[in-house]
Amino acid sequence: MMKWIGRSIYVLAIVFISVVVFRLAYTAKLQEYYDAEVRENMDDDETLLTGLMTSLTIDYYQETPKIYEYISDEGDYQFNLSAYAIGISYGDEKYDGLMFVINDIKIVEDDELLENPIIRMSVTLSHQTLLVNDEYQNNGSIIFDPVLQFSIYNVPALFLFDAPNYTLIPNDDENAEPEYALIETLTLEYSNGETNDNGSYVFDEVPFFVASNEEYRDAVHDDHKDSNFAIDPESYRLSDDFGADGLTEDDIVAFNLVTEKDDLSAYNGVMWRIMLVYVLVVVIITYFLFFHKYVRLKLQRKQEKEVTVSKQAIFKDDVEDEK
Repeated sequence: MMKWIGRSIYVLAIVFISVVVFRLAYTAKLQEYYDAEVRENMDDDETLLTGLMTSLTIDYYQETPKIYEYISDEGDYQFNLSAYAIGISYGDEKYDGLMFVINDIKIVEDDELLENPIIRMSVTLSHQTLLVNDEYQNNGSIIFDPVLQFSIYNVPALFLFDAPNYTLIPNDDENAEPEYALIETLTLEYSNGETNDNGSYVFDEVPFFVASNEEYRDAVHDDHKDSNFAIDPESYRLSDDFGADGLTEDDIVAFNLVTEKDDLSAYNGVMWRIMLVYVLVVVIITYFLFFHKYVRLKLQRKQEKEVTVSKQAIFKDDVEDEK
């Protein structure tokens, strides 16, 4: 009985580990794609957006009109900040959302152009709807380090969805109409790579951009402020205008949606190499855990039988010689 319990636990462990390894292999595939086609071309809007769509499995983004745009192409703090309406699927559910993207970044510090500055993009919402470290807060942020490997947490974009743990305001009344938090402030900060004693990046005390729905009185580098920042939720809730059949080709054309993703088949090699190594390791471990002792016993019995037959043949020869 205990033997079967042990085998069952082993099978369950292999299934769980297989899922984890498959995800790691798929992430490695995305990293190879990102490094080859996106990393060095981030300042090209189409390449960056297609890369984000492909890597993060976004259903679509609206190319035009943009929900928001702020361009700084002069001075010590140059960047391009854009917001797009997007749609995603999570299981059987579909959600509308916003994607804030930053590129064309050129920051000068102490009269020198910073190479690969680390960017922190933060938002403050009207309600505490963002689930951060198991607590609901009204502010959240992403940190983008262009030198680090690709991951879903290290891209030059911040996402907000009309979904639980994002902008949906919790309500115990299941019959109530859903309400969503609004974006009050968006802030951009940079770090030159310096870290504190805890290994965390030290960001400049003065942000290089602040967008808010009211006058912002604190200091901002080069006075990059937008006090008329107001995003109408209806501007990105495109699914309300889709028909009963959901997103159709007519909707894609009518709303200027981009749905095409890059083909990742060229990067399958790295994924299958990882999976092949994993399968070989599992086969070897399984063999030594469950089959090695039986094979060893079988080989041992075979050797003993061969020795016995050999002795019998020797004795037979001796008898014949005596005759």
